[in-house]
Order: sequence, then structure tokens, then C-alpha cells
Amino acid sequence: MQREELESLPLYPEQRPCRRPTARRVIDLFDDIYRHTLSDDSHTPTVFVTQLSDLQRRILKLLGAPATEYRA
Repeated sequence: MQREELESLPLYPEQRPCRRPTARRVIDLFDDIYRHTLSDDSHTPTVFVTQLSDLQRRILKLLGAPATEYRA
């Protein structure tokens, strides 16, 4: 956050600002992300991934983590 000159992120309920996010707060932000693979013998597996919110994408960028794992 310091590198990006961000004073806070809306991580609390009702999008309230959080100045010093804990690891728990960040992990909880990704709690509703699911990845499912549907496969059978006759087709290529189909992958379903919950779409990331703008805030989740921002957090991943701040962490230097690629969002590519969240694509179907």
C-alpha cells in the first residue's frame, strides 16, 4: 500500500476503509472465490471460476500475485 501511496482499502463491512489490513482480513476477502472443474469422458473439462471483484484484483496486484489462476 505504501508503494502505491494508498492510505486505506475498503476491507471492512459496508466498504469502510482499513488503514492496516491484517492477513486474516485479506484472506477473508477471497473467501467467496470458488474453482470447479466439470469433466466427463466425452468432453474437455470445463472450468468454472468465480469472477474477481475490482477490490480482489487490486489486492492481488498489490501482493504481486498473478490473477491468472482465477481465470477459467
